[in-house]
Parts: sequence; structure tokens; C-alpha cells
Amino acid sequence: MTRLLAALRTIYEVAADEFWYLVKGRPPVALVPFIVPLGFAVLFGFVYQENVVNHIPMVVWDEDQSATSRSLIQAYTDADRFDFVAQVDTEEEMLDAIHAGEARVALSIPKDFDKELKSGQGTDFMLMVDSSNNMFGNAAISASQEVSRSFSVAAGQQLLESQGLLPDDAIVSVYPVRMGVRILGNPANGYASFMLSGLMMNGLQIGIMLSLAPALVTELFRRRFADRNAFLILLGKSLPYWCFALTAYVLALLVVIYGFAVPMRGNWAEAVLLGAAFIFFVSSVLHVFSACCPTRVLSLQAPMVYIMPGLLYSGLSWPNFDMSDIASMLGMLMPMTYGGDTLRDILLSGTAPALYKNCLVMLLGGLGRQLVASLLFYLRRKHHFWTGEEGSA
Repeated sequence: MTRLLAALRTIYEVAADEFWYLVKGRPPVALVPFIVPLGFAVLFGFVYQENVVNHIPMVVWDEDQSATSRSLIQAYTDADRFDFVAQVDTEEEMLDAIHAGEARVALSIPKDFDKELKSGQGTDFMLMVDSSNNMFGNAAISASQEVSRSFSVAAGQQLLESQGLLPDDAIVSVYPVRMGVRILGNPANGYASFMLSGLMMNGLQIGIMLSLAPALVTELFRRRFADRNAFLILLGKSLPYWCFALTAYVLALLVVIYGFAVPMRGNWAEAVLLGAAFIFFVSSVLHVFSACCPTRVLSLQAPMVYIMPGLLYSGLSWPNFDMSDIASMLGMLMPMTYGGDTLRDILLSGTAPALYKNCLVMLLGGLGRQLVASLLFYLRRKHHFWTGEEGSA
């Protein structure tokens, strides 16, 4: 019992000392875990505020110059995805407009388009898409398929009606199989719902890194708790950062949900549990870096190599199951893999099947890294590796 009380007293003293260090500065270091995730949520929220890619500039090369070709052009210009910017007269002008960046899409309608359509032979037209930016390419092709299908069905219906079929019979004949689509989670396929929560979590881990990373190397220089247990020092130092970061996580999540209309279909308790485990994992990893680095500056720089690629390997923008084996293995070492996609599932789907497994992985992984960091800290303190002021030069 005496040992337990002594351990709790050590944790309290270290935590209190770290808390006052975080809040007494001008400006306080404690602001950093708040500013970065909130800043990421707001800045990227404005970027994705449109939610989908619209107003893609389009040029048209209409060789047919018929009422039917003009109807097709009108169908494209009526769609929000496309903005008509110019009419060109040759294929060269069409290509030049694409290469010059004046247009991202070109609609080419051949001669005899109207004649072939009305004769029942069928006809073709071409959509040229600049897919050097996949955002434009995917949006343009998806919208074009919808416009083309609607136009083709309407044209076929008119053709059959001209041959004496009733409108209902004509539409059934020309479009006998209709597919119903129900999109779950993110019905509008909006980028804000898809990416914003993950970008906020990435900002959170960067904010934790900027504030917590120098903690252990600073203690080695100060030697404030030189006679205390290394593991208890780590726990005491982690506690204030964990509390501040968890508060920042909740505030940033509120901004994502209420400021940028990302739905919250899941349970707030599960979202907070995920955030708590994620922060513990990130903090533990940063303690390992801090215990290894000889200077405060290097303790801030070295974790960037680990933290920055986390978003790419997390499965947020590219699914984990379709990554190479090497990429999947690297992703398993990074907190964002367990946090980012899971939070998105909670928000959009209302449930995250991997939530408790991922939380357990982060808690056990964090505990293991805390033990490694404690051992490294203990060895450096005992054998005086990079523990003098000369190490901070």
C-alpha cells in the first residue's frame, strides 16, 4: 500500500509539474494541441466545402450543327458538373484548349449525328477528359455517363413513339432494365464527409508531436525527478498532454460535425474512446523518439519521418486491402491506420466493426512503447548518454 501511494504521489507530482509547464508560457504550450487539429478542421473544411467537384470547364466541337446535337450540348451544360466555356471548329482547337488548361473536358459531336440517330442505326459522340488530375477525370466521367444515359433513353423513346408506340411502351422497350442505387454512409459522395475527420486526426497527432516530443529529453537535461522511477515519470508526463489532446479532439470533432455538416450517425462514447486510445498510442510513440534523441530540436524533427506518412498509409484515401504487402505492414505501425478510417465509420455508417479491436491494438501498442521508452530513458539517465547541457547544443 505504501508503494502504491508513493507511485501515485510521483505520478501526481510529475503531472502537476508538466501541467504548469504547459500553461505558464507566453503563449502557453498547451494551446498547440488545440490549434493544430482545430486549424486543420477549419482550413480543410473550407477546401472541401463544395463537397463535390462541379463547374468543370468544357469546350464543344459540334460538326453536326443540328437540333439534336444542340439538345445534347444543352444536356451537358444543364448539369452542374460542367461549365460551357467555348465552341471550337476543329479537332486541333479542341486539343489546344485542353492542353492550354482552358478546358478539362471536350465534347465532340460528329457529322450526321442527327441523321444516324433518327434512322435507327445508332450513333456515337466522344468525350475527351483531361485526367492528369483524377478529381476532374472521375467527376467528369461519372457525370457524363448519367447525362449520356438520360439523353440516349429520351432519344430512343422519341424514336419509338414516332413509329406509333405509346410513351409507356416506348420507355419500357428502350430501357427495359433499370438499376436502383442506394448509397449508404455518404450518399452525396462528398469529400468533406470522406476526408475531413481523418485530416483533423492527422492534425491532432501533429499537435501532440509539437508539444510532447521534447518532454523526456528536457527531463534528462533538467533532472527534476532524477530519483524517481522512469516508467512513473513517463506516465506522469503523459497525463496532462492526454487530457489536453482529448479535449482538443472533442472540440475539433464538434467543428467537423456542426461547422461543416459531416454527419454523426454513431455513438459519441465510441468516438471518444477511439480518440483516447489514439492519443495514448501517439503519445507513447513520441516518448520513444524523445527517449532516443540527443537534443530537443531533434526530438521534434525525428518523429516527422514517422508521423507525416501516416495519413497516406491509414486507408483514408486508398483502401488498406488494396495496398501492397509492404505498404500494409508499414501502415500497421502507424496510429492513423487504427484511428482515421474507424472514426469515419463511426461518423458516416454509425458503426465501426473494428473499433474495439483497433482500440485494444492501440492501448497494447501504446503500453509496449511506454515500456520501451521507459527502458531507454532509464539507460540514458543511468549511463549519462546525451544527458548534459552539451547534448542540447
